[in-house]
Amino acid sequence: METLAVFHILKNGGTTLVDRYRHNPTFVYQRIDDEVMFNYKQSNQTKVYVNKCQDKNIRMIYGHGVDFEWDNHLQNPVKYATILRNPITRIMSAYNYFKLEMINIHNHITDMDIQTWIINCDRLLPTPVYTQYQQFSNYRTHRMRIDYGRQLDLSVQTKIYDEALENIEKLSHVLFMDDNYIEKFDNIASTFGLTPNKSVTHTHSTSQWLQEHGVDYVHFNDLYNIQKELIMETVTKDLEFYSYCKERFA
Repeated sequence: METLAVFHILKNGGTTLVDRYRHNPTFVYQRIDDEVMFNYKQSNQTKVYVNKCQDKNIRMIYGHGVDFEWDNHLQNPVKYATILRNPITRIMSAYNYFKLEMINIHNHITDMDIQTWIINCDRLLPTPVYTQYQQFSNYRTHRMRIDYGRQLDLSVQTKIYDEALENIEKLSHVLFMDDNYIEKFDNIASTFGLTPNKSVTHTHSTSQWLQEHGVDYVHFNDLYNIQKELIMETVTKDLEFYSYCKERFA
């Protein structure tokens, strides 16, 4: 038997898939590096440390904490997968999600503009945001901006990017959020013996929830040119990575 380990990248549709599959007894959720949760978000949820998983019946690992070390923790051969998203759409979704999380976690409606947020987005709680390609490197939480946020550290960015290109080849499945990813993921999951809860089709609705609090969802086309330019500078390398993966895996 094989196990599927799925890199859950923030704002790439992963929560929908987690909720669609967490009822399976062989599914575990991994939020942080050294532990997983069996029966995630159920009354009998149980925490198990990663280094104690060798004899556990795990067929799917999903979460922000997934890395390439699972080959060392399981007896089963491990296959890796992820879902990618257009970086411009993703960064706008992340900004709006930050505003929603400020309401949900801190009961505060923030008026932080997108320029301030994007310069600091890889350090701002409650939801730091990193590039997609960083997830496939040893620098998953590295902060890219230098010189008081005025510019990106291009040499470090290139180093991380090159490592990500090498590591992405370790993945057996790379899906894309705008390409019927739920149906395609269902087909993959079935080969690992997991079945979906078909009633779950979309978990997050940031726009609707913001609206309930009287807050508008901000779209890229709503921005001023200077804001758009800052976003494009920030996601340039991620767009390059996304385009490469589209050509390589789509």
